[in-house]
Parts: sequence; structure tokens; C-alpha cells
Amino acid sequence: MSFCDDGITVGVIDYGAGNLGNVRRALVSLGFAHVPLKSAEEIDGAVSFLILPGVGAFRPAMEKLVSSGWSGALSSWVQAGRPLLGICLGMQLLCEVSAEGGAETRGLGFADGEVRELSGIKKIPHMGWNTAAPRGGAENFPACCMDGDQFFYFVHGFAVSSSRHCAASTAVDGVEFCSILRNGHVAGFQFHPERSGPGGVKFLGRAIKYFAGKGNEL
Repeated sequence: MSFCDDGITVGVIDYGAGNLGNVRRALVSLGFAHVPLKSAEEIDGAVSFLILPGVGAFRPAMEKLVSSGWSGALSSWVQAGRPLLGICLGMQLLCEVSAEGGAETRGLGFADGEVRELSGIKKIPHMGWNTAAPRGGAENFPACCMDGDQFFYFVHGFAVSSSRHCAASTAVDGVEFCSILRNGHVAGFQFHPERSGPGGVKFLGRAIKYFAGKGNEL
């Protein structure tokens, strides 16, 4: 798998709340040029695609994005029509609000939806392998980037139950939530494609190419 000649340079946002190691290893295996970004000033025209990873709690992560200047920089990035991908907590941060921690915290607001604790399932957090059922035709994202009924690795206790930007959904014990969000050139995965084996890494590569306007063949 190699995208070395596609002209895409991926910036991985390092704001102290992300699992950068696995994401960067996936990008290396895919052949993408990429750089870790500790500050918003480091974007400076050097990258064409941004990934917002994340593990942990919503409120402290959002506070870090605000205090470090990333929230404003990401708003400018998105307003300019440039591609942004959030992974796990990073997807939740794209949304309007979260109730994690007992009080509402405003998110980045790039996608419709509220982050709430998963309820009605036998075990929290939801951890392990599950599918993401696309909404829309096979030619549309995310179906066009998947290999059939593909399994992905999840680990989360909060989720977006509904959203007008829901592009794929996942069910656990009969409880359904949005596992992929898509609003134009902004997308988010509740699962970890970078931890989902070779198939998940391939899906990540296809998704990056899709949103970068380079096709999605791999």
C-alpha cells in the first residue's frame, strides 16, 4: 500500500489528548507524507489534510483545543473548505455539545449531534469489533471506501445517538449510534481504523484520498 506520489501531506494534531503513535504508524504503512503538529502555527501551508485523534474525556480535550489556539485554527481550516478527519474522541469533538462529566461542554460545532453516555447496552464501555452500516448508495462515502461488511475496533462509553450528518451507524445490544459522521469535507469515525488491522488501515487510506479529492483506490 503506497500513496507516496499523491501529493497529500497529512498533519496529525498533537494537543495532548490523542493516540498519535498508532495513527502515525498507519500513515507510514500507507506511504503518506505526514507531520505531527504541536501548535496551530505549524500548519503554515505545510499540510493539505488534518487528522484530529483523541482518547480520554471530552471536556479537558476541548479545553486544550481552546487554550492552545487549535479551535480557532480548525474553524478557519474548515471554513476554507479543507479536509478534516476526527477519530474516536476526535470525532466527538467535531460535534456541537457533550454531556460527558455531568455538564454540557460546547464542541467545535462542525457536525450536528450531541455526545451522550451510551445507555441500554450490557457493558460500558463498548469495546471490541463491530460493523458500521453506511447510509446511502454503494458509490457514496463511506461505502465506497469499505470492503463489504467490514469490522472496526471500537472503545468508547459515549456516542452520538442521532445526527443529520450521520453517514454510518452501529448497533450494540439493539442500541444504535452514529459511527461515522460526514459534513462536506469534515468527517469523523467513532471507531479506530488505525487499530482495525490491515483492512482498517486500508479504509483510512481510502478515506483520506476521498476527502483530499484524489480518488479512493487502494
